[in-house]
Amino acid sequence: MHKHCSGNSFPESINTGKQTMKKTITYIFLTTVAAAGILTAQLSDRDVRERLDLIHSGKLEQVRIEVATLIKQSPNDPAVRYLDAYVTGNGDQAVKKYQSIVDNFPQNEWADDALYKVYQYYYAVGLYKTAEAKMNQLNQQYPNSIFAKNEAKPSEVGIQQPAVVSKPVTEEKTETHPTAPATVTGAFIVQVGVYSQETKAYEQAQNISTAVGRQAVVFSKQSGEKTVYAVGFDGFADERTAKVYGSELKAKFNLDWFVVKR
Repeated sequence: MHKHCSGNSFPESINTGKQTMKKTITYIFLTTVAAAGILTAQLSDRDVRERLDLIHSGKLEQVRIEVATLIKQSPNDPAVRYLDAYVTGNGDQAVKKYQSIVDNFPQNEWADDALYKVYQYYYAVGLYKTAEAKMNQLNQQYPNSIFAKNEAKPSEVGIQQPAVVSKPVTEEKTETHPTAPATVTGAFIVQVGVYSQETKAYEQAQNISTAVGRQAVVFSKQSGEKTVYAVGFDGFADERTAKVYGSELKAKFNLDWFVVKR
C-alpha cells in the first residue's frame, strides 16, 4: 500500500514557488530602477572635475566617447551639457552650447564657467565689444565667480598690464613686417592677443616677448570673412601643458590667454 501525501502539501509547494518568483521579480525591478536612477542622475561637481582632469591628462577621446553616451541619457543636465561643450572641437558650435547653458540654467554652478568660455571665445576671435559685453554680464550676474573681473576690460591691445605695452602703435609708423604668417611649432598655441592690423600684432609681440622673456609669434587666422593677426606662444605638444603656461602668464603678467589648436 502506497503512502499518500497530505492534502495540503502540493498547494503549499505551489505557493512557495509563487512567493519565490514574486521576490525575484521584485528584486529585478528594484535593481533596474536603481540602475536607471544612476544613469539619469545629474553629475556632481566632482564628477565633472574628474573628467576635466582626464581631458587635461591627454584622454580627450575617452571622455568624448563617455559624454556622447551621457548626453543621450541626461540631455537636460547642465553639467553634462558643459562637458559636451568642452569636448566639442568646433569653436562656433562649442560657444553656442556654452551660451545655451547660461540662457537655460543661469543658476547652475557651471553657468559662470560657461559664460567665461563664451567671453574667451569672442576675445580670441577678435570680437572685443562682444567679449566685453559678456564680461560685463559675468561681473553683474556672477559677482562672486572666480572669473569675475574688476580691472579694465580687454581691448584690441589685448594686454591688461600697462608695463607690458611700452609704446602704442601710431598710424604714422612706417616700419613694415612680412605678410606671411610665422612658422608655428607644436600642436597647441597659447594665444594672448588678436589684432586687425598686422603691424600692431608685430609691435605687441615684441613688447610681450621682452616682458615675458620668451619669443612670441604672430600668425594669421580667419574671423568670419576677415583675416586677423594673433599673437601667442607656440611649441606646446599637448593642451594641458599649454594651459599650465597660460595660467602662469595670467598670474605673473596679468595676460588674458586662450589655447588654440593648430
